[in-house]
Amino acid sequence: MNNKKAKYALGIDAGTTGCRTLIFDLKGNTVGEAYEANPLKFPKPGWLELNPQYIIENCYASTKRAIKESGVDPEEIGSVSFTFMRSSFVLRKHDGSFVRDIVMWQDLRCQEMFPWMKDQIAKNGMTEDEFYELSGFPLCATTWPSAKIYWVKKNEPELYEAADVIHSIHALVMNAYGADGFIDDKEDIGWWGIINGTTFEYEKKLADMFEVDIDKYAKNERSGKVVGEVTKEVAKKTGLAIGTPLVVGCGDHQCAAIGLGNNHEGMVSLAMGTCGLLVAHSHVPPRDPNSSCQVLGTPMDGEWEIEAHSNAAASSFRWLRDAIMQTEMEVQKQTGIDVYDLMTAQAAKAKPGCDGLIYLPWNAGANCPHYDPSARGAFIGFTFAHGKPEIIRSVMEGVLYDIKDMYFNLLQAGLPEFKVMRLTGGAARSDLWCQMTADVLGIAVETVESEEATALGAAMIGATGAGIFDSLQDAIDNMVHVKKRFEPNPENVEIYKKLYEIFTDSYNALKTDVFPKISKYQGY
Repeated sequence: MNNKKAKYALGIDAGTTGCRTLIFDLKGNTVGEAYEANPLKFPKPGWLELNPQYIIENCYASTKRAIKESGVDPEEIGSVSFTFMRSSFVLRKHDGSFVRDIVMWQDLRCQEMFPWMKDQIAKNGMTEDEFYELSGFPLCATTWPSAKIYWVKKNEPELYEAADVIHSIHALVMNAYGADGFIDDKEDIGWWGIINGTTFEYEKKLADMFEVDIDKYAKNERSGKVVGEVTKEVAKKTGLAIGTPLVVGCGDHQCAAIGLGNNHEGMVSLAMGTCGLLVAHSHVPPRDPNSSCQVLGTPMDGEWEIEAHSNAAASSFRWLRDAIMQTEMEVQKQTGIDVYDLMTAQAAKAKPGCDGLIYLPWNAGANCPHYDPSARGAFIGFTFAHGKPEIIRSVMEGVLYDIKDMYFNLLQAGLPEFKVMRLTGGAARSDLWCQMTADVLGIAVETVESEEATALGAAMIGATGAGIFDSLQDAIDNMVHVKKRFEPNPENVEIYKKLYEIFTDSYNALKTDVFPKISKYQGY
């Protein structure tokens, strides 16, 4: 296949709720798309699992349907690359059989392992800050796959011992499409918790400390490396052409950053999905002095990535929709107008700051920078003057105050001042959300033409690795296009500064006594 003559690049996104395939032309336009839903399992409260075979079959099906419905000639697809839900793991044997279902990233069973992990760190003469300095990961996130692996080793030792290989969803899908063996991307192996967060090499002393076997973990390669090609068998299942190059991709949020054109210092990106996630790049290995932001690799050569997560972003808006927006949902049924557009139209009627009504968005506990599982959601400042417009807008503002907490932590990691933020997710479709983000954070906000930044980033990595583009920067220049720009409104910036102070004071007033009591009463 002459990839300089290729017309398209294909990106596969193996996500939590389903698998999506997108086909892009070399200007970043979507020409084909298909999605297949995953049947998730909930064995116990707080547990979430998925049969890995479903991911493989759903990726195959979405690829086949995307190609068929697009009418694209498979011979003109010059590359296939991958992105995936991070912080989940697969246990399998050398023959490819699976030892157990995947323990998913939202699964909470690993909480019981953190006291043990902290004890292990102390027994080995390290402080938690020293662990963070070495690994680049804070010892507090329940999304950590490492803690879940330790849980399996403790509670299902026969399954841990039966596993020959531990790998990510990435290796699962790449192998299914024809990659030679089980291969993870080096940029994401920091999630295993036994990695040097500067060199992204395994640290034996960390593996020994946490009593896991380095030899069980899959080999890894840099994003952009060709690791195989579509086989005859896979071609039949997917509709791809035999011999299409398979290129190592990267995790979902690294790919989203690339798909947004966030590839250098001075830029930050915000993905407003179920959770909120900030991503910035650095020329030097970054570390947050508060040990709250995680450090990973990036497909950009000579760069590191630092991230901060919230637990609830779009999920807060979805909760509000389900809880009190029955009228708006009925209007959607009758008129076809999206319920979220109806909600933001009402929010626009409220003044910035909502006359002092503040939403605390910790319905699922607080993530970065507090890492407080006992924190709970709340509204503060209600008066009889507040109505539905203020309630809706306060939820939007509260989500962004939480993002601002994370934003300040990124700035403390020694990064140059951010000049612009690229926004993706459902919020990027709303001018009100975009302007509010600019005003709360005090930074210019841009959106891009493609609404599928994650799969686009994977496709760009694939196109570069397969030789369609000379560099990832070349791919970005050709495939990422700014759609709109929103400048901060100085008057609103000052309003939000005052309310953000009250927001932070509210957490500090509630964290020691009130939140733990509520959490204990609720039983989790």
